[in-house]
Amino acid sequence: MKVDEFGEVDKYLTAANEPILRPDERVIGFRQLEYRVYRRGILRSPVTDERGGWVWQTTKRVLHLDDKWETSPAGVKGKRVHEYGFMEVVDVVWHNKDVTVTTAGDEGKFLWEYKPFGAAARLFNWLREQREERREYAKGEHKPVYDRGKPEG
Repeated sequence: MKVDEFGEVDKYLTAANEPILRPDERVIGFRQLEYRVYRRGILRSPVTDERGGWVWQTTKRVLHLDDKWETSPAGVKGKRVHEYGFMEVVDVVWHNKDVTVTTAGDEGKFLWEYKPFGAAARLFNWLREQREERREYAKGEHKPVYDRGKPEG
């Protein structure tokens, strides 16, 4: 999990504002959203202010690229990046005006609050639908789709 880290061009993203993907993952969808990260606890303390940017959902993780380009003190161009893997997702909850994704990783528990609008609201449906498969995968009981056979009925 990465929260508010600097991603350099040609190491984490291209100059065309697209993330550099691993060979074993593919893009499911991407949308421009507003988001905020909170540290989970009794009192929700914000880790980042509300930001806008592109959110990319791949087959392995969710990546965030902030809108604003920055230059590091070393003179390298890049953007602020955030990411979490699917196995770190604990829950996806829909509210009236936002979607909250709860994650638990090495750095602790975080709440990712998104303000989707229009077609962007469907981006997190896949995360919610795959919740049961992630649990089976964690227990070692997951079978690939092609090994299950035809559904009965």
